[in-house]
Amino acid sequence: MTEVGERKQAIQSMFNGIARRYDLLNHLLSAGIDVYWRRRALSLVRAPDPRDILDLATGTGDFALAARRLQPDRIVGIDVALEMVRIGVGKIQAGDGSAISVRLLGGDAELLPFADDSFDLVTVAFGARNFGHIPDGLAEAFRVMRPGGELVVLDFTEPTLFGFRQLYNFYFRRILPVLGGIVSGNRKAYSYLPRSVANFPQGQIFIRLLADTGFQDNRETRLTMGICAIYQGFKRG
Repeated sequence: MTEVGERKQAIQSMFNGIARRYDLLNHLLSAGIDVYWRRRALSLVRAPDPRDILDLATGTGDFALAARRLQPDRIVGIDVALEMVRIGVGKIQAGDGSAISVRLLGGDAELLPFADDSFDLVTVAFGARNFGHIPDGLAEAFRVMRPGGELVVLDFTEPTLFGFRQLYNFYFRRILPVLGGIVSGNRKAYSYLPRSVANFPQGQIFIRLLADTGFQDNRETRLTMGICAIYQGFKRG
């Protein structure tokens, strides 16, 4: 197996292992601010009236479900961790009366089972870091996106403000893995989180990856003193 294949397999196994506690820990460890981040990302969508939305690395479907506020015709979420997808499907089945179609599937963001030019909006929330090879994931997003469509990526970044950076890093690298490990029973998974953020191509490096893939009008918006960022790019016709 290749190095990328081994990485994908390890990440799939890790997220399957923490699936039952994943939503609880997301809200607990972020003090609920992750809900605001998703809403903010959706409020910045520039693609006009997206009818078909694809959410990559959808996990338990939080971002896919939140995207219903855009009033599309359909939303599809895809993730390699089937236990996460099963929980998301249960959330959809529990329902809240929405008539908008949301379908969650097992699958690889770097080998999407969709035709070219199938979606108006592609989103990724806290999942691009977990691609086996980030450029391949971006290339697939570009392929399945219609001309005029938009990519929106929401993910953690490392703050730069002196003082806050040190305080945040202490929490993120020392406290969060312990709390996450206690609640989930898997400290390794929550030790992986700060490492994955440190290794993620942030800021202008990620903007360049978007440009190299073919996306245009790329931009970055930092949130909450720089601990999270929204990246956006268009596929022009």
